[in-house]
Amino acid sequence: MIYSVGIDLIEIDRVRKALGQWGERFARRVLGEEERILYREKQNKVQFLAGRFAAKEAVMKALGTFLDSGVHLRDIQILNDLYGKPYVHLEDNVRERILDKEVKVSITHERKMAAAVAIITGD
Repeated sequence: MIYSVGIDLIEIDRVRKALGQWGERFARRVLGEEERILYREKQNKVQFLAGRFAAKEAVMKALGTFLDSGVHLRDIQILNDLYGKPYVHLEDNVRERILDKEVKVSITHERKMAAAVAIITGD
């Protein structure tokens, strides 16, 4: 059963400008610990960060029906399985609020935009 859906679209240039203005502080504000490791390894850091930002915003929108407040972007990590497919890792303060629900995410990029869709499913 699908409980909710969230979608987000962001201009990659906005992320580039935020990095230019705030530097790595912006990345630290958006990315969790494990994501920052992946970020440091990427050649195209701006595109990676834009995709993660869009994915987290999509997840936040989908979670909106389950959350009242107190969730930060760092509480949601978008990691990759062995095949490169993104998956959502929620910190305990978020996970306990959605109980047995599963959050799925898909990310896409093109030259100027990054987009993501998140779906919350369960029995």
